[in-house]
Amino acid sequence: MSNHTKKMMIAVFGQDRPGIVARVSGLLAEMGCNIEDATQTILHDRFAGMFVVQPVQESLAREQVLRALEDGFQGEELTFWLSPMEEAAPPKPAQGATDPFVLTTIGPDQLGLVAGVTGVLARFGVNITALRANVKTEDVSQWVMIYEVDVPKSVDRQQFREALHGKAQELDQRLSLQHRDIFETVHRV
Repeated sequence: MSNHTKKMMIAVFGQDRPGIVARVSGLLAEMGCNIEDATQTILHDRFAGMFVVQPVQESLAREQVLRALEDGFQGEELTFWLSPMEEAAPPKPAQGATDPFVLTTIGPDQLGLVAGVTGVLARFGVNITALRANVKTEDVSQWVMIYEVDVPKSVDRQQFREALHGKAQELDQRLSLQHRDIFETVHRV
């Protein structure tokens, strides 16, 4: 059985420094892998990047891609993980129509903060599409988290808001929930 995959997800983790994305994308291009989607962030001086790639050559095996990336960064503190997309993304259960919202919490950091907020989201069947925590502010005692979420249209918005604000109060957080269009309009530079 061939281990060739049409698409694959590559994750890269390690000490942050300039040039990681350029080198990874360069190696992928040399192998004939087109980057279809990518995201990266820095967490406590650690680089974390994810790439969805489509190999152009049908004969290119994922082991070749992984080996080439590891060889390209040999001796450097960088770890690669690779998975075929077929295994990484089983069919999503039908969720129905959703509306995009941006949820922001601001307050002191504490144990269970993410678990508390995401527990409410999960209870209402809300999917998190992006999460940023510890967004820098001038007041270092304040912990800012920004969730981008898809709220099913079938959710009772009043009950959802009440549950979120109740949890925020319990966690000593100020909470804002805005439709993404409104959030982007308000925060547009």
